[in-house]
Amino acid sequence: MPPDAANGDLIYTMDFKIITESGVDNSVALIKNACEEKSAFVYETCRFSGGGYAIIDFGEEIGGSVSVVFGKNSGDATIRIRLGESVYEACAEQGEKNAGNDHSLRDNFYRVITLGEITSSESGFRFVRIDNVSSQPVEISRIYVKKYDNGLKRKGYFACDDARLNEIYKAAERTISLCVRKNEIWDGVKRDRAMWIGDFYPELLAAFYVYGVIPQFERVLTECAPNDVCWVNKIPSYSAWWVICLEKYYELSGKKAFVKKLLGKVDFVVNAFSSVICENGEADYTKCKLDYYPCNEFFFDWPTNLTPDSENGWRYVVAIALKKAIKLYSLFKADCSTAQAVLERLKRYKYKDSKFKQVTAFGVISGFTDKEKGLKLLGNDEHGMTCFMSFAIAKALGFCGAGDVALNVLKKYYGAMLDFGATTFWEDFDISCLKDNPDSLTELPRKDKKNVHADYGKICYKGLRGSLCHGWSTGFVDFFYTYVLGVVPTSAGYKTIKIEPHLCGLSFAEGAFPTKYGLIKIKHSLENGSVKTELELPKGVSLG
Repeated sequence: MPPDAANGDLIYTMDFKIITESGVDNSVALIKNACEEKSAFVYETCRFSGGGYAIIDFGEEIGGSVSVVFGKNSGDATIRIRLGESVYEACAEQGEKNAGNDHSLRDNFYRVITLGEITSSESGFRFVRIDNVSSQPVEISRIYVKKYDNGLKRKGYFACDDARLNEIYKAAERTISLCVRKNEIWDGVKRDRAMWIGDFYPELLAAFYVYGVIPQFERVLTECAPNDVCWVNKIPSYSAWWVICLEKYYELSGKKAFVKKLLGKVDFVVNAFSSVICENGEADYTKCKLDYYPCNEFFFDWPTNLTPDSENGWRYVVAIALKKAIKLYSLFKADCSTAQAVLERLKRYKYKDSKFKQVTAFGVISGFTDKEKGLKLLGNDEHGMTCFMSFAIAKALGFCGAGDVALNVLKKYYGAMLDFGATTFWEDFDISCLKDNPDSLTELPRKDKKNVHADYGKICYKGLRGSLCHGWSTGFVDFFYTYVLGVVPTSAGYKTIKIEPHLCGLSFAEGAFPTKYGLIKIKHSLENGSVKTELELPKGVSLG
């Protein structure tokens, strides 16, 4: 099977363990043959009797496919391969607990061939269940995985004296590495294999710290650029997110020429919101002809969708986008009066306190919610955290002077996913599920106990449809670099930077990340109550 141009080169994975089996003889042969490269004819085989099955654990989330090599077989036999991000998903029937084949064919039937090989469709998975759905036995000599690699070298890193935080960073790094494809960036490797510009913002942050500026960023921004038919991704707030992403990309890359080509698109978004935001700050879409998905006028995120709080969140995102647009206009001495006028209209709206942490966070970041009130509403524990908006909650807590709270919240929230067997971070995780003591990702389905994958989630990520490798969950790593390590650019592309570390109870923290000038390397150590900093800057970068 040739490499997929959209995904990258193939890497083969051999190691696995068998969780359970039934009607299978000599399964040890599969383990033994996993690390060998021989023709199918000389392999010792494993026999799956009629109705026999085995469940395999490859140890970590994978973006790829499974290959099965057969021994001598006769007759018209069929096997079923189910890929799962959890054991439960690998065992579920179509429709059970919302299991399905949306976006990738992870559950399918394959004809058995003698002394040959079949390869499953590509998906995101860790577990594989193989069933012989025929009455006659099937001889299998080898099972292995074909993983797709994006071809990029990981350059950045973060480490500190807290082992759990290091685990969390590594899992975030793995998550974004699977979602960054050779030519694009997906939200998830099992589901949401698409480019959603609002979801792209946290992915942009995480991918930058791991890889630096990569061509995929400009591809996403160009492919998702506004048009005169519909709002970006047919979601009004995502047009705002497009402006926010473009400005962030300029901050990270310093590529002024790319921004200049798209400045007219920024005008288009600003004018569209000008037609929607009334003089008193209310919103009225009747004067704007751009199409959008029904009930998405004020979409902010899924947990708040169709609640009054969502409209507040939407307004905060639009306000941030307008501020970013003004910054972009200033680069080219362009007229920013429309953006300023719409921003002033937004300020006239009567905002109410939100019960959602993510809405409050955006209120703080936009400057519409003062820090004292924001800190009170954000609280000091992990309840109410979300995967998508974790970056904003952490950032807002930092703005409010509670970085130590943010670090502890991230540690508990993402650490709980690791305790459930996660090797990548999820589309959604409600930490209140801990009260049910549900089964982990690695456990077989039980009728008398809830499962952390199968029995939670809402709306588009309910049950087993939920993605357990979702790029939007990784944006929080920005907090590690900009707040803990304290490296903040003071000019585009990191030509000049400032250093303001916050160890938040850590004894040391260090890291590196790539800029267009080279790696910025930094280490902070707590010595006699003071922070000692070791800094290595590439040529072309200076403090200022």
